[in-house]
Amino acid sequence: METLDSTVPKGNPNASYWPYVIRWGVIIGVIGAVLTMLMYVGGNGLSPMVWSFSLMGIGLVSLILSGVLATRGVRAYRETELGGLIPFGKAFVVAFLILVISSLISSLFNLLYITVIDPDFANNMVSRMSDWFAEVGMDEAQIEAQTEQMRKGFSLNRQLLNLAFAPLGAAVLGLIAAAAAKRNPPME
Repeated sequence: METLDSTVPKGNPNASYWPYVIRWGVIIGVIGAVLTMLMYVGGNGLSPMVWSFSLMGIGLVSLILSGVLATRGVRAYRETELGGLIPFGKAFVVAFLILVISSLISSLFNLLYITVIDPDFANNMVSRMSDWFAEVGMDEAQIEAQTEQMRKGFSLNRQLLNLAFAPLGAAVLGLIAAAAAKRNPPME
């Protein structure tokens, strides 16, 4: 026979989510940094076109992995601390913070890589792309316009702008992760 309090959720609704946010944010951020490093190091030997498609593929894998792991982080908090129940709002906050931390780590690594670890990377890639543009028949004005866009993409200002927009991406992906991880108490 059930006791009267058996329908009361177990767990502490006020339990801190910060250990989960930090743990999962660092895990996702480090994975993102490793994927970035693989992309940059592996890109040196690839043709510019193959590198571009590889870049898109790694970006897609990174996005999916971030969403899955953020959901896993929210579920770990839900199951361990909250007795298996978490409302959408709290799930969103946890997922959002996990993704902001991971974005900061990945973005800072990206910035560190192109400014300190391999400062010639951007110039080398722009040069290789410029050669490829000439091979495919672009005229000089088109090549100059494309390479200028690439230089801007690798600039410190653009990297800092990407860092500033990281919370927006984290919010969108956080909404999806929260929807997947939420579990409300049963209605009576």
